[in-house]
Amino acid sequence: MSHAYAAASRARRAVGALVLLLGLGVLTACVQMPTQGPLVRVDPQTTDEDDAGGFYDPRPPVGGADPEEIVLGFLEAMKATPVKTSVASEFLTERAQRAWSPEKGTITYSDFGPAVGLTRVRVPLVEAHRYDHRGAWQRRLPAGQATLSFPMVIEGEEWRIDAAPDALVVPESWFADGFQPASLYFLDPSGTLLVPEPVHVPGGDQMATALVRGLLAGAPDPAVSRGALPSGGRLAMNSVPINADGVADVVVEDVEGTFDSGAAEEMLAQLTWTLRQVPRVKQVRLTVDERAVTLDDGVREVAVQSGLSFSPLGVSSSRDLFALVGGRLVRGDFENFSPTAGALGAGEVGVRSVGVSLDGTRAVGVSSDGRSAVRAVLEKGAAPDTVLTGASGLLRPVFDFSGRVWFVDRAPSGARVQVMGPDEDPVEVDVPGVSGEDVTLFLVSRDSSRLVAVVRGPAQDRLVVSRIEHSPAGGLPRFTRARAIARRGDAARRVTDIGWRSPVTLALLGSVTPDLAQVRLLSVDGAPGERGTNAATRVRGEARRLVSSPVEGDGTYVVTADQILDLAKPARDLPTPGQGPSWFGFVG
Repeated sequence: MSHAYAAASRARRAVGALVLLLGLGVLTACVQMPTQGPLVRVDPQTTDEDDAGGFYDPRPPVGGADPEEIVLGFLEAMKATPVKTSVASEFLTERAQRAWSPEKGTITYSDFGPAVGLTRVRVPLVEAHRYDHRGAWQRRLPAGQATLSFPMVIEGEEWRIDAAPDALVVPESWFADGFQPASLYFLDPSGTLLVPEPVHVPGGDQMATALVRGLLAGAPDPAVSRGALPSGGRLAMNSVPINADGVADVVVEDVEGTFDSGAAEEMLAQLTWTLRQVPRVKQVRLTVDERAVTLDDGVREVAVQSGLSFSPLGVSSSRDLFALVGGRLVRGDFENFSPTAGALGAGEVGVRSVGVSLDGTRAVGVSSDGRSAVRAVLEKGAAPDTVLTGASGLLRPVFDFSGRVWFVDRAPSGARVQVMGPDEDPVEVDVPGVSGEDVTLFLVSRDSSRLVAVVRGPAQDRLVVSRIEHSPAGGLPRFTRARAIARRGDAARRVTDIGWRSPVTLALLGSVTPDLAQVRLLSVDGAPGERGTNAATRVRGEARRLVSSPVEGDGTYVVTADQILDLAKPARDLPTPGQGPSWFGFVG
């Protein structure tokens, strides 16, 4: 160490000691930190599966480091792989180590500015995002709120951080490499099917443990979904071990009260759907306070591919593709379409778009002028009935798992949202951020937990999502205020069409130029990363419609003026069937 550096270091230490004596305050970071998190703060006991993602063991503090170097070392230490925070804690005072709770959340950044300061080091983060304790994305932090502030003191003749944000603070590239996009599955309020909640959790050895912890924390919004696992429980040994046969042993202790044996099916459905995302897990074994949880047949080890009756995509959903050809509703696939039974298949009712129930037995069509809608059963001899009149411009109706039908009318005063239960009349509902707006497209998830809409703006369309809140007792649903989903780096200012690509992923079709379109995939929660990648599939020609489904394997297609392009096989152009379709779509 040079004499100049040593002198500067001694001076800084003296100032730090003086400030400490004067009562240096604790953390004053502008970032509002999450309150819980998906990681462990000590070296993990790797019991889930083989490590995925490499190994990196960062350096601990070096003697004589100045405050800025200590802060930079602390940020570097949080990049440990597998995820651990034991080295990072060495950059903290003993008091700060006891108080620090990095498991309470995660903050990612694309870069950071210079670390500046002596007794308080400030570090501005660039493109910062906040994730909660489950790993669920919350929001992008505005530039004015993305500066970390670290109070510095002398402890044991070395500079140390005296308070740290309760979060793992890491580069987004490191986060994307080490954390996996996944979903936590909770039950809808009626207990009929599962509702996926997108999260990002550590991959490799820690994935199963992080997912189960997320489930044990309970549903994020009880008005949208609920958990079946007993509240207040914790994982035994703080882990989910997986044996050589792929059996995940989930042992929950210290639950509050008792649980009904009738909840066993729901609990196991939550676990199997959630843990099937972990590559090595083939079966799940659940124990709650030393009580084995089994299905009615007494099976102890439950396959992760079970629980299909709780599928968020709906039970017995049709995989058929539907189209309007020459005014007739047909069904099948690109090689073999045939007219549906009933009035819609016979072309007796002129419609421009159709929504089909998940089981493929009923349909609601919008009249050619967009002012009315008819409901029909897709069987011979069934007469259609008019269910809605007096509209201005109805968008394509949407069915959810319960048979409800959702309508959006583009009225002069703005969008009017209506919902119609089976054998009921449509009733208007208020969706804050959607009702009254200039809505050009909309979707409702099959599990009826999300309403997505495209709102026309003066320069660029906005994509927004509202959570749908249902009461177990029935009645009209309620809605959260619609939140915008950021379309970062999108070359298409207008959205031509939207569709579901998975239960938590949206596909957007937009025109870049009159002869060039693109299809992008975005996470329904707005998170950046793999689900929200900026990469786009480019399509030549005038793209008119997007055809996609949340069911894996159903494919994604773009309809142009004279072609149907299969995006899974870019070299394959499917011929336009029959007389040329005026509408294409899957059920829902």
